[in-house]
Amino acid sequence: MKRIYIEITSRCNIHCSFCHLSNRPDAVMDPAFFRRIVQDAKQYTDYIYLHVQGEPLTHPAFEEILNICDEEEMKVQLVTNGLLITQYPDLLQHPSLRKVSFSIQSVEYHTADPVQYMQNILHFCRKASAQGRPYCEIRFWRDDQLSGTRTAQCLDEIRKSCTMEDSGRKNNWRIMPGVYVDMHNTFEWPADANDGETENGTCHGAVDQIAVLCDGTVVPCCLDSEGDIRLGNMKEQTMADIFASPRYTAMAEGFKMHRLTEELCRRCTYRRRFA
Repeated sequence: MKRIYIEITSRCNIHCSFCHLSNRPDAVMDPAFFRRIVQDAKQYTDYIYLHVQGEPLTHPAFEEILNICDEEEMKVQLVTNGLLITQYPDLLQHPSLRKVSFSIQSVEYHTADPVQYMQNILHFCRKASAQGRPYCEIRFWRDDQLSGTRTAQCLDEIRKSCTMEDSGRKNNWRIMPGVYVDMHNTFEWPADANDGETENGTCHGAVDQIAVLCDGTVVPCCLDSEGDIRLGNMKEQTMADIFASPRYTAMAEGFKMHRLTEELCRRCTYRRRFA
């Protein structure tokens, strides 16, 4: 596995139109259960992503979660909307934190002053850059209406104090050492997709990555927001059990043969990026 996603909470402090409105109840993962997942996961990867749905910084024991990652010597990618970043002044002291991705796409859906919001994020990025870690990524949608919007104010704030240099990657700019601005296209959640089905295709889900939802349900990727493809549950099984299960095996082998065994995958449009 290149990475394992762990959803420490399904709760979020805002509601963005580009996020799938989940039917799952809001929940948080118990830190002791999180530790057990991490100890199992480290047999398969060094990299865990605190991301599926929800805002990780709303977890009431978020510092304890990162302490566990430090103790287990994991490499962590945190995905956050950044609204609560000032509430964690010691965040950069965690050696496990490898990368922080700020979802600025959310700025159109909350009421915080966009200039102050962006200043808080840039302040964090400057401190991270100065100490040489973690990497920081500031994410925008390419197809946002930037002119006259809150998104435009955030971009203007970056340009006032930073030079956006082409990083050599598509739609990606370096603004300081270890800090990048990235612009991606929006995508359709497979649970919401209704674009017709096909049995042919491939994906990185189940092959290079899996995700653990906050109730312990294991799914093939971070886009299975409803837990439609239930490969198992970490409260009852180990990852070895799950990787040996018929459903997991059929799915992973199917992807290698460009064959889609699951209905959700047949509807998913994101997998076209890997065609």
